[in-house]
This record gives sequence, C-alpha cells and structure tokens, in this order.
Amino acid sequence: MNAVLPVLLALLSVTDAAFCGFRVAAGRDARIFKADYYRSAIRRGMGRGLFTAALVGAGIAGACLSSPGLFPQLLVCARAMLWVLLPYATLTLVGMGVWAAAEADARTLASVVVLGPFTLIRPWVIAAAAAVGAWKAPGFTAALVTLAACGAQLALEPWLNAGMRPRIPQVGPARP
Repeated sequence: MNAVLPVLLALLSVTDAAFCGFRVAAGRDARIFKADYYRSAIRRGMGRGLFTAALVGAGIAGACLSSPGLFPQLLVCARAMLWVLLPYATLTLVGMGVWAAAEADARTLASVVVLGPFTLIRPWVIAAAAAVGAWKAPGFTAALVTLAACGAQLALEPWLNAGMRPRIPQVGPARP
C-alpha cells in the first residue's frame, strides 16, 4: 500500500494536467473540426504533467533520502489529500464520460453542470487538499513538501497557458 498512494497521486496529477491542456486550448482555434487540435493540447498537458510529476517525485525522493522518517509522514499527508481529491476526480471523470459518450443535449448538460463549475473550483480543490494534507502532516517538513507539491500542480495551468495564443484570424478595423 505504501507505493500505491504516491502512484495514485501522480496519476491524478497527470490526468489533471491533461485536462488543463484541453482547457487552455478550448476556444482558441477557429476551425470547425478541432479533434486533432484538442488531442495535441491534451498531449501537451500530459507531457508537462509527466515532467512536473517526475520533478516533484525526484524532489520528494531526495528529501526522503536525506530524512529517513519523512516518507511515512508523507503517506499520512497523501491519505488526507485523497479524501479531498478522489471525489472531485471521480465526478470529473463521470462528467467526461457522459460528455464523451452521450448525444448533444447530454453533452451540454455535462458541460454546464459538471465540467464548467469543476474547472472553476479546481484551484480551490487543490488548495483544500494542500491544506488538509499539511494540517494532518506529522512534521513540519512533510507539511512543506505537501504544500510545495500542490503548488507545483497549481502552476501547471498558467504554464500551459503561457505558450498559447489565439488561433483565430485577427480582424483589423473595418475598411470604408
């Protein structure tokens, strides 16, 4: 069970990064058929998510090597964080499942009821998970590592957004 929690958090992190890639790309392309564009954006998000998860994992591994009692403390934080993250992730994935499998009316309902509001509360959910994990942390170092890891996750969407620009043709002033 000790190895499952970090892997589960990393999986949630990369999945969230893929959704961030999609969200950052949404509304920035004027083409009618955008499937390839969105797939590319999702891959971009996943790539940066994997990079971030590897970077955070390496930092945590280094911290655990220098402080032998840190890993069990981080597991306590991870368990606490999952109580916040798993319900959010489950509902988001159910919403995505409905959106992907249903007809247009149900897709719209899934977007309006689940995916839209969940996009807005994403930073708050991550902040809540960080607060709960830090609160339950048995030690100060574990609390700092928890906050840093959640901060890295929060930085993903602005990082993805920094490289994007609208792909809609710019229209100049009206000509007489």
